[in-house]
Amino acid sequence: MKPNKASNVIAYILGMAFNLAILALVAFGIYWFANWGFNRGSDFATDMLAAGPDYEIIFVLEEDTPRAEAAQLLYNVGAINNPWLFRLEMFLKNSTRVFRAGTYTLNANMSNTQVNATLRAGQTAAAAGHEEIRVREGWTIGNMAEYFEYRGFFSAEEFINYTQTGDFSNFRFLRDVPDYPERRRLEGYLFPDQYHIPLNPTPRDIIIRMLNRFEYLLEGAWLYRAEELGFTLDEIIIMASIIEGETGRPIEERAKISQVIHHRLRDGWPLQMDATARYAWALIGVDLYRVFHEHLAIESAYNTQTRLGLPIGPIGNPSLASIEGALNPSNTNYMFFVVDYSDHSRHVFNVSLADHNAAAARYHATLD
Repeated sequence: MKPNKASNVIAYILGMAFNLAILALVAFGIYWFANWGFNRGSDFATDMLAAGPDYEIIFVLEEDTPRAEAAQLLYNVGAINNPWLFRLEMFLKNSTRVFRAGTYTLNANMSNTQVNATLRAGQTAAAAGHEEIRVREGWTIGNMAEYFEYRGFFSAEEFINYTQTGDFSNFRFLRDVPDYPERRRLEGYLFPDQYHIPLNPTPRDIIIRMLNRFEYLLEGAWLYRAEELGFTLDEIIIMASIIEGETGRPIEERAKISQVIHHRLRDGWPLQMDATARYAWALIGVDLYRVFHEHLAIESAYNTQTRLGLPIGPIGNPSLASIEGALNPSNTNYMFFVVDYSDHSRHVFNVSLADHNAAAARYHATLD
């Protein structure tokens, strides 16, 4: 009897311990789910209610633009924080009419309700006017600064300084960008495109629009693909900027240059990309139309002729085609490329050094 009683007591204690463990796991699960729900709800409310910084936005809306597309366009220029939440709020308020076409003066600190009311009322900005700018693919921050100074907006130095000192902490994709003293921190992320900006703009008016456009184009697929390739998003943008600096040809050639970069990184070869040497010279105020042998030895953390691996940052602001090329290298085995002697807008790709040297000799013969 006694052994049975002892066994029963042990079984009882073990059963209680098991039940308590199950209860603890259930309690932890409830706590985790409640905490997750609270955080998601908090983020939802923050996105719904958040006001942006106080700066003017010129927004151009074409005739018969669908509401979903209008919401996305508003997000692109920084007028709203979340296109889905904007549409949800309008639906809940039974505000489903198509917006009126026109040119509107908005402000980044307007609520969704205020933006909606302005667009429905057709309150255009004809009196205020606006500027249009075209930022070219591959332009560096220095190129942009010179262009904006030429347009009479502000000095080139003011623009460059603001890219380094301005507060852009609300853009999550910039939080993982390495902070090197020699690096222009926004280089690579000011997306080249056509923009509508206010009259007498500030550097921030323009920069925010370009960062918003990059954020809009940034897809989760980019991040997954970058991780699949073994790189960070910043490293992919660096590669894309090199591709942009090396060619203006369609995606097929960009994918081949991308493949050369990926293979050289994999095999521990120096990239030896002339575009990186050109950028290193540009940083000290020397613009090179052509890169000669004597230019390749410049000491710089950007020059892939004198150092292994990727440069410390992008060497320009790449197009979408170059970003896609960096993420999707061609399925080839090329290790070299040089300008085609018969068509200087194209490149010849080779696997062996001997074939590359022969192609390079043909190209250089056309320059003599």
